[in-house]
Amino acid sequence: MRQQGPVAPTEIEEESCPEASTQRTVEQPAYSPESASARPFVERRRHIQRTHVWHEALEIVQRQLVRYEESNQLLAEAEESYRGIFENSLIGIFRLAPSGELLLVNPAMARICGYESPQQMLAEVSYFGEQVVADPAQWGELLHHLKARETQSGVEVEACVRGGSKIWVELNLRAVHEGGEIVYYECAAQDITERKVAEERIRLLAYYDLVTGLPNRPLFEERLQEALSAASWKSRRVALLVLELCRFKMINDSLGRAFADRLLKEVAARIGNAVGNRATVARIGGAEFAVILEDVSATPEVERAARLVIAAVNGEFSSLGNSINVSCAMGISMFPLDGWDGHMLVERADVAMCSAKDQGVNEFRFFTEEMNNQIRARLSLENGLRMALDRGELFLVYQPQVDLRTGAVTGLEALLRWQHPERGLVPPAEFIGIAESSGLIVPIGEWVLRSACAQARAWQEAGLPAVPVAVNVSAIQIRQQGFCAVVRRVLQETGLDPRWLELELTEGLLLTTDDILCRHIQDLREMGVKLAIDDFGTGYSSLGYLRQFKVNRLKIDRSFVREVSINADDAAITTAIINMAKALNLDVLAEGVENAEQLDFLRAQNCFKIQGFYFSRPLAADQIAGQLQGSYMH
Repeated sequence: MRQQGPVAPTEIEEESCPEASTQRTVEQPAYSPESASARPFVERRRHIQRTHVWHEALEIVQRQLVRYEESNQLLAEAEESYRGIFENSLIGIFRLAPSGELLLVNPAMARICGYESPQQMLAEVSYFGEQVVADPAQWGELLHHLKARETQSGVEVEACVRGGSKIWVELNLRAVHEGGEIVYYECAAQDITERKVAEERIRLLAYYDLVTGLPNRPLFEERLQEALSAASWKSRRVALLVLELCRFKMINDSLGRAFADRLLKEVAARIGNAVGNRATVARIGGAEFAVILEDVSATPEVERAARLVIAAVNGEFSSLGNSINVSCAMGISMFPLDGWDGHMLVERADVAMCSAKDQGVNEFRFFTEEMNNQIRARLSLENGLRMALDRGELFLVYQPQVDLRTGAVTGLEALLRWQHPERGLVPPAEFIGIAESSGLIVPIGEWVLRSACAQARAWQEAGLPAVPVAVNVSAIQIRQQGFCAVVRRVLQETGLDPRWLELELTEGLLLTTDDILCRHIQDLREMGVKLAIDDFGTGYSSLGYLRQFKVNRLKIDRSFVREVSINADDAAITTAIINMAKALNLDVLAEGVENAEQLDFLRAQNCFKIQGFYFSRPLAADQIAGQLQGSYMH
């Protein structure tokens, strides 16, 4: 209302006194222009003031009514909007009484919990925390913090849904107050089960081996550090056992990855059963496992555990139609005797394991300082081998293969040698395994192949009789994707006809069903290259594999030939191999022949292809010419 001007005291008094007003009405003369003109301002002002106040009051009431109607309309619209959000939201919304009773649920929340409607959920669920949340203790702690902080965001809980299954939900909660008291809790929930599954998958990939389910190397290192910290505080000992399966690379290359993976699973289970729950078992490499024994009292206790593990691992394993005997080697290091940190303990257990391998299969060794010197020598040899090719320290020698019936040389096997600048001539047994384990066998093998083919072509160009030259090929080489392309390129560049090249493969390769190997063998045969199985009788091949791959020759391993004249079992095995080769129309050659008794036995069995010291040791390339032109008739 607009503020009015001051009112004269006489006017106020008159209006406030009824008697005066009545008296004035009686005595006041009739209206006349003269009397009006006598008091024109006072009358006009009183009339205007009363009318204006009345109109302003009406305007105020009208405005208030309009505002009230507008507020009601907005409130109705807000309630309708909230109801729409509540009903149609993709996020679960629900309301709880301070006592925890479920008061309100939207359709999304009902669906999340496995109910067809909010009414069904309200009918079956009275208390959310007790009936839905899987961990009541977590829910109690959550409400405690909610009362103190009034809001809780991003809380992840496992929920039991209708039907008995479990899901993960993320909750956002707030306490609603009225008059200083909590009247209810308002909550929003979102199903995050897929995210939790993905997170668990990532965790498994990061910390667990997918083949065996055991902790992988990162998690193993964490567990080892925890064990060392606890042992240091308690002044206790920890034993670390590192175990590696023998011949696993050959098994994987020969029998395929599926068989190898099943073998690893079985070995993991066997180790776990041997040590029980008192130890941590992990897979820390391809065929390498580790066992952490905590709170060990003395060395004999560790020895007993090591024997139990080796006995559990050692034994027959059958799968996918194949059967092999599993063996291993183990190295052991002790905390704090052999080191104060996990890295040093692992290194020294590895050193002890290498020493155990040298002693034979199914052996274990405790770390000693002398072993350190041996491993340093091995590493030095590997470093020297990496530079041997570039320095021209590698060379080939050739051992003649003789036909007893004619005495003529029918082939030559190329053998690799290493002339070390400090150690002198290094035996192949000392560096071939290092070359394979380090991957150096691939470039070295290509150099051997090229050198042997070039030398065979050079002998032919010199007018010497052409005979096949045999080159050993490791499983690692032949499984390389571009191996056949390398062979084809070498033959083209050296000009050697493929029929004068014989590739010797290990017997274990015949067991693989790997597509790459099968394709390579087929390509080599189509190329015209001869194929031989080296060291036959020491592996696991069968007639079926020989027929499938259609090799040209079998080479009887020297371990059988060595005692054919004095050992009935070796004689029987050798005879069987010779007869089998003849039945399959395969050429057969006995290697390692060193005396006349061995020679007479083989001749009696109609095995006429011979290789060994009895005729000739491996010779340098410039000494071969006389052998090719001569005869070994005896």
